[in-house]
Amino acid sequence: NGSFMEDYESYVSDQFIFRDFWVSVKARIDLLMGKNYSNGVYKGKDGYLIEEAKAPVENSMAANVQAINTLADSGNVNVYMMLVPDAVEIMDEKLPAFAPVRDQAADIADFTSRLSGNVTQIDVSQTLRDHRLDEQMYYRTDHHWTTLAAYYAFLEAAKTLGIDSSTVSYDRYTVSTDFVGTMASTSGYGASRKDAVEIFVPNNTDVEYVVEYVEEREKKPTVYDSEMLEGNDKYTVFFGGNHPIIDINTTNQQGRRLLVVKDSYANCFIPFLIPYYREIVIVDPRYYYDNVNQEIADSNIDDVLFLYNANTFFEDNSLSSVFEPVTSADGSGNSDTSNTDSGETGVSDTSGETAQSE
Repeated sequence: NGSFMEDYESYVSDQFIFRDFWVSVKARIDLLMGKNYSNGVYKGKDGYLIEEAKAPVENSMAANVQAINTLADSGNVNVYMMLVPDAVEIMDEKLPAFAPVRDQAADIADFTSRLSGNVTQIDVSQTLRDHRLDEQMYYRTDHHWTTLAAYYAFLEAAKTLGIDSSTVSYDRYTVSTDFVGTMASTSGYGASRKDAVEIFVPNNTDVEYVVEYVEEREKKPTVYDSEMLEGNDKYTVFFGGNHPIIDINTTNQQGRRLLVVKDSYANCFIPFLIPYYREIVIVDPRYYYDNVNQEIADSNIDDVLFLYNANTFFEDNSLSSVFEPVTSADGSGNSDTSNTDSGETGVSDTSGETAQSE
């Protein structure tokens, strides 16, 4: 369930005496020497700490492409791919002058060219570029995109997903103004400016939902975990962080069933999808060890959305391993994933009321 790696990372950090202090000292010395790069992070303009573009790991990439294409070519579900560029690609004007940055756009183009024609691609790059100068698309001290960026990406994705995004409007709430993300500690540069974290709450929908954290055997009437705002990583206010599998059931019985295969970029994006689907199953392959194909069959999934940021996806070695063939009753290795209705699920509480109260 991922707890071993979390404990291991905590142990390593604890055993490295004064780790943050020494990282900070090294970063300051480098700055005095004219360097503006530390531990994979550039010290950019206007307080932005920008993670470098990661080179794709070819073996993992090839396996991931094959897994996605095999699913799409099966014809059992509609497959969508949203690969989100990182700040290093979208906000290049914030990078230090003459920074030797890898061309992430070229890597994304190479990846998408290898996808099957049955994979519907959702490109949000231009949307993020269009808003980057006047509005904040990425946190200054963290590698994630902001909720506002995810909202603009949702409006773009809705066109492809067949969603009428004009039916729901939102109230914006700032839930934290002192977020200091992982780029600050990783680089040792600290935070010259702290970030604000926002949530968008629908104000004109009667769709209710319940969130089930499957492996934790816990249900909640909201996607937000306000307790996480008391800790350091305030981005985990969305779903309380990453989980192996989450199942969201709604009262929208006319909607379709969606499976999201994702990294943490999806955490602030998924709430925008909730009013439009009857069920959303969320799988994070980094912590999930069952068979996604079996989940697709068991949950009568209609659509599958792969949603990652480019840096995480290009280094991912877990996605392909969770897409094993499902053996049918006749032992043929084929599964029947026809989308028959499996019944109703009871739901309580409203998304808007709960989110506002937290």
